[in-house]
Amino acid sequence: MPVPARIPTRALALGAAALTLTLAAPAQAAVPAATAGPAVHVDALRWVDGQPRLESRTATSSAAAARLVRSLDADPAVSDAQVRTTYQLTPTVTSTPVASPARRLLATDPYLRYAYHLSAVDAFAAWPTTQGAGVKVAVLDSGVDGTQPDLVGRVQQIGNFTRETSDIVVEHGTEVATVVAGAYGNGVGAAGVAPSVTVLAGKVCAKDGCPSDAVVAGITAAVRAGADVVNLSLGGPDYNRTTAAAVDWAVSQGVVVVASAGNSGDTGNPLEYPAGYPGVVSVSASLQSGAAAPWAQHNASVDLSAPGEKVLAGDPAEGGAHAYVLATGTSFSAPQVAAAAALLRAVAPTADAATVEGWLTRTAVRQAWPDGYGAGMLDVAAAVQAARAAQPSPSPGTTSPGTTAPSGTVSVPRARRALRPVPVVVTP
Repeated sequence: MPVPARIPTRALALGAAALTLTLAAPAQAAVPAATAGPAVHVDALRWVDGQPRLESRTATSSAAAARLVRSLDADPAVSDAQVRTTYQLTPTVTSTPVASPARRLLATDPYLRYAYHLSAVDAFAAWPTTQGAGVKVAVLDSGVDGTQPDLVGRVQQIGNFTRETSDIVVEHGTEVATVVAGAYGNGVGAAGVAPSVTVLAGKVCAKDGCPSDAVVAGITAAVRAGADVVNLSLGGPDYNRTTAAAVDWAVSQGVVVVASAGNSGDTGNPLEYPAGYPGVVSVSASLQSGAAAPWAQHNASVDLSAPGEKVLAGDPAEGGAHAYVLATGTSFSAPQVAAAAALLRAVAPTADAATVEGWLTRTAVRQAWPDGYGAGMLDVAAAVQAARAAQPSPSPGTTSPGTTAPSGTVSVPRARRALRPVPVVVTP
């Protein structure tokens, strides 16, 4: 297949892993301002037979909302009532040409050369063991275009939890999904870290933000749809106990929850959520050079890091075409870790979330980075090997028939790979 002449660079100037947490602003007041303030939404979890159900109510003022929260908290069947919060998606996009590859690629995927992150996290070496077939990764985001060529046939829509129509699909969610699950060897784009997994697509973000009730509904729907892993490339500095409770329930069901740590590491570096909730695998980022990304959140809650600068990703359809872009932010380092968790689940399907997190962090490559970037750089192959070694005997179905690493793959020593990722290419 001929190699496209250029690829745009997508520079995402994102705060809070592409999102900033603020109180939800109402669309309209319920009654004239002279008699009441704007409506205030309160969310809580009602537990029925051990299962959480989102319950939402509306108060006419902040004082009324506080009384409603106290009333809900007094109900023994209800937990974690809180005024709704909303994550805002506010990317800034620029595009510049990138020179076309001058050397022959190791696979048919024409943009593989740009996917340096696959080498940086040693994904290729994991694929002879598993590419994640049969595992489900929930991408709770701005929606996923199921016609994207690197995802087609492997996207299961689990719901639109926003007040926006389903046909509005912002780039972010599709980009995240291709980083997780882009197909390998199909002659299109490049590849995701887990190129055979199924994506459970839940729309929790609209153009005006990602309200916490939508995020909670997306998490519960993902668990009920059989998700093995949930990716949350969103966040903000405000703790929301309704969301925290939904995350805790998902983890208790054996689901690995992965979240981006945030993109304001050089502007205050606040702890952000949901990455900061207990049980969540919090992911920071490195630069393309292999150095720690100064703009990525770095704190004690971070578990490990993955490349977050100029990560190759696929966009939803526009004008009948699907563009590929280079995306920056912890929104794109987190899905690499989510994909790695999916590969571990393919090898060890009964492992609980804490065990999977342990394999990821114990096998991460230590770096000469400042404190706060977690255990080091994600090493997919080492994590898969650790999970495989922990099994009493080889698990059936964990090796994809006919799957091999790209022929002629450049062998990059582990230490060097972590410090300066090398594109996987050979000369003619």
